[in-house]
Amino acid sequence: MKTVLILAHPELNNSVANKRIAEQLKSKREDIEVRDIMALYPDYKIDIETEQQALIEADTVIFQYPFWWYNMPGILKQWFDYVFNFNFAFGPEGNKLKGKNFLLSFTVGGPNESYSPLGYNHFRIEDFVKPMEQTAYLAQMNFLDPIYEHGMVFIPGVYNTKEGVEAKADNVVERIIEQLERLENQNPEEIIKTFAKEWFEHFDILAEDGYFNSYISNDAKLSFVEGDFIGHDGFSKWYSEIKKIIKPNNEHRIESISISENNDKYNVELSVKLKAEKIEGGILELNVKENWEIELTSDNRVKIHEYIVKPV
Repeated sequence: MKTVLILAHPELNNSVANKRIAEQLKSKREDIEVRDIMALYPDYKIDIETEQQALIEADTVIFQYPFWWYNMPGILKQWFDYVFNFNFAFGPEGNKLKGKNFLLSFTVGGPNESYSPLGYNHFRIEDFVKPMEQTAYLAQMNFLDPIYEHGMVFIPGVYNTKEGVEAKADNVVERIIEQLERLENQNPEEIIKTFAKEWFEHFDILAEDGYFNSYISNDAKLSFVEGDFIGHDGFSKWYSEIKKIIKPNNEHRIESISISENNDKYNVELSVKLKAEKIEGGILELNVKENWEIELTSDNRVKIHEYIVKPV
Protein backbone atom coordinates (compact mmCIF):
# COMPACT_ATOMS: atom_id res chain seq x y z
CA MET A 1 0.00 0.00 0.00
CA LYS A 2 1.46 3.34 -1.05
CA THR A 3 0.86 6.49 0.97
CA VAL A 4 1.43 10.11 -0.01
CA LEU A 5 1.68 12.78 2.68
CA ILE A 6 0.76 16.30 1.56
CA LEU A 7 2.76 18.45 3.96
CA ALA A 8 1.52 22.04 4.17
CA HIS A 9 3.43 24.31 6.55
CA PRO A 10 4.47 27.76 5.33
CA GLU A 11 7.29 27.98 7.92
CA LEU A 12 8.42 24.39 8.25
CA ASN A 13 11.95 25.28 9.43
CA ASN A 14 10.40 27.01 12.44
CA SER A 15 8.03 24.14 13.14
CA VAL A 16 8.52 21.68 15.96
CA ALA A 17 5.50 19.40 15.61
CA ASN A 18 4.74 19.22 11.89
CA LYS A 19 8.40 18.97 10.92
CA ARG A 20 8.98 16.15 13.38
CA ILE A 21 5.84 14.26 12.30
CA ALA A 22 6.85 14.38 8.63
CA GLU A 23 10.45 13.36 9.33
CA GLN A 24 9.50 10.50 11.64
CA LEU A 25 6.92 9.11 9.24
CA LYS A 26 9.36 9.20 6.35
CA SER A 27 12.03 7.39 8.40
CA LYS A 28 9.66 4.73 9.74
CA ARG A 29 7.65 3.96 6.60
CA GLU A 30 9.46 3.54 3.30
CA ASP A 31 6.16 3.51 1.42
CA ILE A 32 5.32 7.12 2.39
CA GLU A 33 6.08 9.84 -0.12
CA VAL A 34 6.28 13.25 1.56
CA ARG A 35 5.38 16.20 -0.65
CA ASP A 36 6.26 19.50 1.01
CA ILE A 37 4.05 21.70 -1.13
CA MET A 38 5.35 24.99 0.31
CA ALA A 39 8.89 24.03 -0.73
CA LEU A 40 7.66 22.79 -4.10
CA TYR A 41 5.50 25.82 -4.82
CA PRO A 42 6.73 28.88 -2.86
CA ASP A 43 5.02 31.05 -5.50
CA TYR A 44 1.73 29.12 -5.04
CA LYS A 45 1.82 28.04 -8.70
CA ILE A 46 0.71 24.43 -8.27
CA ASP A 47 1.80 21.86 -10.86
CA ILE A 48 -1.64 20.32 -11.19
CA GLU A 49 -0.72 17.31 -13.33
CA THR A 50 2.21 16.33 -11.09
CA GLU A 51 0.10 16.53 -7.96
CA GLN A 52 -2.76 14.61 -9.51
CA GLN A 53 -0.40 11.86 -10.66
CA ALA A 54 0.95 11.53 -7.12
CA LEU A 55 -2.60 11.03 -5.87
CA ILE A 56 -3.45 8.51 -8.59
CA GLU A 57 -0.45 6.38 -7.59
CA ALA A 58 -1.37 6.41 -3.88
CA ASP A 59 -3.78 4.23 -1.91
CA THR A 60 -3.89 6.58 1.08
CA VAL A 61 -3.53 10.36 1.14
CA ILE A 62 -2.55 12.09 4.40
CA PHE A 63 -2.83 15.84 4.81
CA GLN A 64 -0.40 17.15 7.42
CA TYR A 65 -0.73 20.77 8.49
CA PRO A 66 -1.09 23.19 11.42
CA PHE A 67 -4.64 24.15 12.36
CA TRP A 68 -4.58 27.89 11.71
CA TRP A 69 -7.61 30.11 12.34
CA TYR A 70 -9.91 27.08 12.45
CA ASN A 71 -8.77 25.96 9.02
CA MET A 72 -5.75 25.04 6.93
CA PRO A 73 -2.83 27.20 5.72
CA GLY A 74 -3.44 29.09 2.48
CA ILE A 75 -1.05 26.92 0.44
CA LEU A 76 -3.16 23.82 1.16
CA LYS A 77 -6.40 25.61 0.27
CA GLN A 78 -4.79 26.67 -3.00
CA TRP A 79 -3.68 23.08 -3.57
CA PHE A 80 -7.22 21.74 -3.10
CA ASP A 81 -8.74 24.44 -5.29
CA TYR A 82 -6.49 23.51 -8.21
CA VAL A 83 -5.79 19.78 -7.77
CA PHE A 84 -9.26 18.54 -6.80
CA ASN A 85 -10.68 19.90 -10.03
CA PHE A 86 -13.66 19.09 -12.26
CA ASN A 87 -13.58 15.68 -13.94
CA PHE A 88 -10.67 14.65 -11.73
CA ALA A 89 -12.06 14.66 -8.19
CA PHE A 90 -15.71 15.28 -9.09
CA GLY A 91 -18.00 15.70 -12.07
CA PRO A 92 -19.20 13.22 -14.73
CA GLU A 93 -15.70 11.75 -15.17
CA GLY A 94 -14.37 12.72 -11.76
CA ASN A 95 -13.69 9.29 -10.31
CA LYS A 96 -9.88 9.38 -10.27
CA LEU A 97 -9.71 9.34 -6.46
CA LYS A 98 -12.55 6.89 -5.90
CA GLY A 99 -11.88 4.43 -3.08
CA LYS A 100 -8.66 6.03 -1.84
CA ASN A 101 -8.24 6.73 1.88
CA PHE A 102 -8.42 10.37 3.02
CA LEU A 103 -6.75 11.14 6.35
CA LEU A 104 -6.38 14.55 8.00
CA SER A 105 -3.51 14.93 10.45
CA PHE A 106 -3.13 18.37 11.98
CA THR A 107 -1.67 20.09 15.02
CA VAL A 108 -3.83 22.28 17.27
CA GLY A 109 -2.34 24.98 19.47
CA GLY A 110 -5.26 25.50 21.83
CA PRO A 111 -6.22 23.16 24.69
CA ASN A 112 -8.90 20.51 24.34
CA GLU A 113 -11.37 22.26 26.65
CA SER A 114 -11.40 25.38 24.46
CA TYR A 115 -13.06 23.42 21.63
CA SER A 116 -16.47 22.90 23.21
CA PRO A 117 -19.75 24.84 23.49
CA LEU A 118 -18.52 26.36 26.75
CA GLY A 119 -14.95 26.95 25.58
CA TYR A 120 -13.67 30.11 23.98
CA ASN A 121 -13.67 28.48 20.52
CA HIS A 122 -17.32 27.37 21.00
CA PHE A 123 -17.24 24.46 18.53
CA ARG A 124 -15.70 20.99 18.48
CA ILE A 125 -12.74 20.27 16.23
CA GLU A 126 -14.96 17.89 14.22
CA ASP A 127 -17.28 20.81 13.41
CA PHE A 128 -14.45 22.75 11.81
CA VAL A 129 -13.39 19.88 9.54
CA LYS A 130 -16.85 19.20 8.06
CA PRO A 131 -15.91 20.88 4.73
CA MET A 132 -13.00 18.46 4.35
CA GLU A 133 -15.21 15.50 5.22
CA GLN A 134 -17.64 16.55 2.48
CA THR A 135 -14.70 17.03 0.09
CA ALA A 136 -13.75 13.40 0.63
CA TYR A 137 -17.32 12.23 0.09
CA LEU A 138 -17.72 14.21 -3.13
CA ALA A 139 -14.44 12.76 -4.42
CA GLN A 140 -15.73 9.27 -3.44
CA MET A 141 -12.83 8.80 -1.04
CA ASN A 142 -12.83 6.93 2.25
CA PHE A 143 -12.85 9.61 4.97
CA LEU A 144 -10.99 8.37 8.04
CA ASP A 145 -11.29 9.84 11.51
CA PRO A 146 -8.87 12.81 11.74
CA ILE A 147 -5.73 12.47 13.87
CA TYR A 148 -4.72 15.52 15.89
CA GLU A 149 -3.28 16.68 19.20
CA HIS A 150 -3.88 19.80 21.27
CA GLY A 151 -1.21 22.02 22.81
CA MET A 152 1.13 21.61 19.84
CA VAL A 153 2.65 25.12 19.90
CA PHE A 154 6.03 25.81 21.52
CA ILE A 155 6.79 29.40 22.53
CA PRO A 156 9.97 29.46 24.67
CA GLY A 157 9.22 30.57 28.21
CA VAL A 158 5.54 31.16 27.40
CA TYR A 159 3.74 28.09 26.11
CA ASN A 160 4.72 24.42 26.47
CA THR A 161 8.19 22.91 26.23
CA LYS A 162 9.92 21.69 23.09
CA GLU A 163 10.25 18.22 24.60
CA GLY A 164 6.55 18.11 25.42
CA VAL A 165 5.50 19.10 21.92
CA GLU A 166 7.91 16.57 20.41
CA ALA A 167 6.44 13.84 22.61
CA LYS A 168 2.94 14.69 21.35
CA ALA A 169 4.23 14.70 17.78
CA ASP A 170 5.66 11.22 18.31
CA ASN A 171 2.26 10.10 19.57
CA VAL A 172 0.66 11.39 16.36
CA VAL A 173 3.22 9.45 14.32
CA GLU A 174 2.39 6.23 16.15
CA ARG A 175 -1.35 6.77 15.64
CA ILE A 176 -0.86 7.35 11.92
CA ILE A 177 1.27 4.21 11.59
CA GLU A 178 -1.32 2.20 13.52
CA GLN A 179 -4.03 3.45 11.17
CA LEU A 180 -1.99 2.50 8.11
CA GLU A 181 -1.36 -0.95 9.55
CA ARG A 182 -5.07 -1.44 10.23
CA LEU A 183 -5.83 -0.56 6.62
CA GLU A 184 -3.25 -3.09 5.43
CA ASN A 185 -4.01 -5.97 7.77
CA GLN A 186 -7.77 -6.06 8.29
CA ASN A 187 -9.46 -9.25 7.15
CA PRO A 188 -12.80 -9.00 5.29
CA GLU A 189 -14.95 -9.74 8.33
CA GLU A 190 -13.22 -7.06 10.42
CA ILE A 191 -13.54 -4.54 7.59
CA ILE A 192 -17.25 -5.22 7.20
CA LYS A 193 -18.00 -5.13 10.93
CA THR A 194 -16.09 -1.87 11.33
CA PHE A 195 -17.92 -0.45 8.34
CA ALA A 196 -21.34 -1.47 9.71
CA LYS A 197 -20.60 0.23 13.04
CA GLU A 198 -19.51 3.46 11.33
CA TRP A 199 -22.44 3.29 8.89
CA PHE A 200 -25.02 3.34 11.67
CA GLU A 201 -23.07 5.93 13.66
CA HIS A 202 -23.49 8.23 10.66
CA PHE A 203 -27.22 7.43 10.55
CA ASP A 204 -27.41 8.35 14.24
CA ILE A 205 -26.25 11.90 13.54
CA LEU A 206 -28.11 12.11 10.20
CA ALA A 207 -24.89 12.75 8.27
CA GLU A 208 -24.96 14.20 4.77
CA ASP A 209 -26.14 11.77 2.08
CA GLY A 210 -22.75 12.12 0.37
CA TYR A 211 -21.25 9.87 3.04
CA PHE A 212 -23.70 7.05 2.35
CA ASN A 213 -23.68 7.40 -1.44
CA SER A 214 -19.89 7.08 -1.47
CA TYR A 215 -20.43 3.42 -0.45
CA ILE A 216 -23.47 2.67 -2.61
CA SER A 217 -23.13 1.51 -6.20
CA ASN A 218 -25.04 3.68 -8.65
CA ASP A 219 -27.33 0.80 -9.65
CA ALA A 220 -27.78 -0.63 -6.14
CA LYS A 221 -31.13 -2.14 -5.23
CA LEU A 222 -32.44 -0.46 -2.06
CA SER A 223 -35.52 -1.67 -0.24
CA PHE A 224 -36.69 0.18 2.88
CA VAL A 225 -39.87 0.12 4.93
CA GLU A 226 -40.99 3.17 2.95
CA GLY A 227 -40.47 1.61 -0.49
CA ASP A 228 -37.96 0.51 -3.14
CA PHE A 229 -35.27 2.74 -4.64
CA ILE A 230 -32.26 2.52 -6.97
CA GLY A 231 -28.75 3.90 -6.56
CA HIS A 232 -27.58 7.31 -5.41
CA ASP A 233 -30.62 9.30 -6.49
CA GLY A 234 -32.93 6.76 -4.90
CA PHE A 235 -31.07 6.80 -1.61
CA SER A 236 -31.00 10.60 -1.48
CA LYS A 237 -34.74 10.75 -2.20
CA TRP A 238 -35.52 8.27 0.59
CA TYR A 239 -33.08 9.89 3.02
CA SER A 240 -34.44 13.40 2.54
CA GLU A 241 -37.87 12.15 3.65
CA ILE A 242 -36.43 10.32 6.66
CA LYS A 243 -34.74 13.54 7.82
CA LYS A 244 -38.18 15.18 7.87
CA ILE A 245 -39.43 12.57 10.33
CA ILE A 246 -36.71 12.02 12.94
CA LYS A 247 -34.23 14.24 14.75
CA PRO A 248 -30.45 13.77 14.81
CA ASN A 249 -28.77 12.01 17.71
CA ASN A 250 -30.89 8.89 17.45
CA GLU A 251 -29.66 5.38 18.25
CA HIS A 252 -29.10 2.41 15.96
CA ARG A 253 -27.96 -0.64 17.91
CA ILE A 254 -26.62 -3.71 16.09
CA GLU A 255 -27.99 -6.75 17.92
CA SER A 256 -26.34 -9.31 15.66
CA ILE A 257 -24.34 -9.51 12.46
CA SER A 258 -23.35 -12.51 10.32
CA ILE A 259 -21.16 -12.44 7.22
CA SER A 260 -20.80 -15.08 4.51
CA GLU A 261 -18.82 -15.05 1.29
CA ASN A 262 -20.64 -15.65 -1.98
CA ASN A 263 -18.32 -15.83 -4.99
CA ASP A 264 -16.73 -12.37 -5.23
CA LYS A 265 -19.23 -10.68 -2.89
CA TYR A 266 -20.34 -10.89 0.74
CA ASN A 267 -23.80 -11.39 2.21
CA VAL A 268 -24.34 -9.52 5.46
CA GLU A 269 -27.32 -10.20 7.74
CA LEU A 270 -28.02 -7.82 10.62
CA SER A 271 -30.56 -7.35 13.38
CA VAL A 272 -30.84 -3.68 14.26
CA LYS A 273 -32.85 -1.70 16.81
CA LEU A 274 -33.67 1.96 16.16
CA LYS A 275 -34.77 4.45 18.78
CA ALA A 276 -35.30 8.03 17.62
CA GLU A 277 -37.10 11.18 18.63
CA LYS A 278 -39.65 12.26 16.06
CA ILE A 279 -39.76 15.87 14.87
CA GLU A 280 -43.51 16.02 15.47
CA GLY A 281 -43.05 14.64 18.98
CA GLY A 282 -42.85 11.20 20.52
CA ILE A 283 -40.40 8.35 20.16
CA LEU A 284 -39.98 6.01 17.20
CA GLU A 285 -38.84 2.49 18.07
CA LEU A 286 -38.25 -0.06 15.33
CA ASN A 287 -36.70 -3.52 15.08
CA VAL A 288 -35.48 -4.52 11.62
CA LYS A 289 -33.65 -7.26 9.79
CA GLU A 290 -31.22 -6.02 7.17
CA ASN A 291 -29.64 -7.95 4.31
CA TRP A 292 -26.74 -6.44 2.41
CA GLU A 293 -24.90 -7.67 -0.64
CA ILE A 294 -21.55 -5.95 -0.73
CA GLU A 295 -18.27 -6.03 -2.58
CA LEU A 296 -14.82 -5.30 -1.17
CA THR A 297 -12.78 -3.41 -3.74
CA SER A 298 -9.07 -3.99 -4.32
CA ASP A 299 -8.26 -1.34 -1.69
CA ASN A 300 -10.66 -2.93 0.85
CA ARG A 301 -13.41 -0.37 0.41
CA VAL A 302 -17.04 -1.44 0.87
CA LYS A 303 -19.39 -1.09 -2.09
CA ILE A 304 -23.08 -1.88 -1.49
CA HIS A 305 -24.96 -3.56 -4.35
CA GLU A 306 -28.13 -4.55 -2.48
CA TYR A 307 -29.59 -3.21 0.75
CA ILE A 308 -32.86 -4.66 2.04
CA VAL A 309 -34.57 -3.64 5.28
CA LYS A 310 -37.57 -5.49 6.73
CA PRO A 311 -39.37 -4.70 10.02
CA VAL A 312 -39.82 -7.51 12.53
